[in-house]
Amino acid sequence: MIRKHASKETIDNLIENAKSSILDSEHLLQNTELIKSRLSSSNIAHYLQLLFELLSGSLLGVYEIFSDMKNMLFADNVYAKRYHMQMINLSQYEWCVYLVGKDHGGIILKLIHHLNEQHQGFKELEDIAQYVRLLGKQCDTSLRNITAHYDNPDKMYSMLILLNDEDIYAKRVGDQLLVHDMILQYISPILQTITETLCTNNKECTYTRSVDKLSIIDVVNEKVAEALHNKEKLDDVIAEQIANAWENIESHKKSYTICEKAIKYLTDRQVDYSRLVEIQALEELRWEVSFMQYDLACSMNTYLKAVSNAERSISFMRAYRIEISALSHLYGYNDEYRGKSIWNKIRNIPEFKSIPLSKEIEDELIALTSNFNPSKRNLYTHYRESAKLNISERWQCANDMNHPKELMQMLRLVTLCKKINHFLVLLISSMNSTEKRKNDEMLSPIRKIKELAQKNNQQDIVAMSDKFLSLFSLFGKKS
Repeated sequence: MIRKHASKETIDNLIENAKSSILDSEHLLQNTELIKSRLSSSNIAHYLQLLFELLSGSLLGVYEIFSDMKNMLFADNVYAKRYHMQMINLSQYEWCVYLVGKDHGGIILKLIHHLNEQHQGFKELEDIAQYVRLLGKQCDTSLRNITAHYDNPDKMYSMLILLNDEDIYAKRVGDQLLVHDMILQYISPILQTITETLCTNNKECTYTRSVDKLSIIDVVNEKVAEALHNKEKLDDVIAEQIANAWENIESHKKSYTICEKAIKYLTDRQVDYSRLVEIQALEELRWEVSFMQYDLACSMNTYLKAVSNAERSISFMRAYRIEISALSHLYGYNDEYRGKSIWNKIRNIPEFKSIPLSKEIEDELIALTSNFNPSKRNLYTHYRESAKLNISERWQCANDMNHPKELMQMLRLVTLCKKINHFLVLLISSMNSTEKRKNDEMLSPIRKIKELAQKNNQQDIVAMSDKFLSLFSLFGKKS
């Protein structure tokens, strides 16, 4: 992991600035959404609606980016840093799609089209759109797809191992903030006029976080966060979980590759390799579960370091996306995808059904995947879906989310990961027992030959028998 060594003071200042920017962006975003809700459906309001959609979309994008920038700087763990680089890449990609997009359906282009119809100038907006396109070209589409959807763990590994320079992402955040500043400069004069016109009573159109306006869920969320924050042991547990995360991912890669090479070797020699295919499937499952478990831990860590309820909600949105993406590959969300899933590969292992835990895990997987909500997942991923703009609904979800419920769901997922890992230990042990039993049955005649040779003092046959027995005992040892 490449990092130009900035001083601790510089890093601390950047983190504090990010925290302040998160709160400032949140306050402005709340006010923007409040004004949007007060706009009428008159002809002039169409332009205003587009303008405020531009403002709120730009604000939400930088809001999430500040959160990841803060957490990337906080992290001293390779896996955690790569997690936040992924999130920066995904957020920036979706932000560029929201503003411009390859389909030309972005909010800036909608504004340009509207002004063109009204025979008004839009040079500033064209300049902003060009800068957005330049930022969009820096986004890694393949990495974005893996972050949003997951994939087979070998492909995920090949993408993540390339994330070695956090300075690249820090610079991209700087580029995004320059675009955001251009948007604010364009909107500010119009915004001043609009707020003066719409708000005869300033208190009615300015969002203020007062005790009276706090809902029950706000209070509960704050209290839960406060309680968890005071439990320093939880920070330690999460830090311990991801301490060797990337080393473990590397270990899975090594084991998976060994199986791959061994299968190719045996294939070339037309030797049965079915058992190795089963072992590789087990390693693939362990690998996928590890990615899911570590990503959930990073999401939980983001929750603990958040400075507001809305920022905490963003971490749960990501956890939901991780849940759907990981479980879709691990188990599948319908009959077609279940047939292609990693879980289906290991269901055909003869020893699978002999482990009672397999039924318990499969029941849990069925329950979880049957409750998938694609619309919710898309809302939590995309700032816009074609013509549908998600900013207001997404922000509303962030403010209305029930955090205790989300925490229980995260606990359920982490527990499932632990169950699967325990199940794999039991399954491998059972497979080892089967192989030992097969070896014993195969070697039984050789042992009888050795006994007869010893009785008849035929030392050459005894020596040959010992060589066979020694050779197969090596195969029976655990690696």
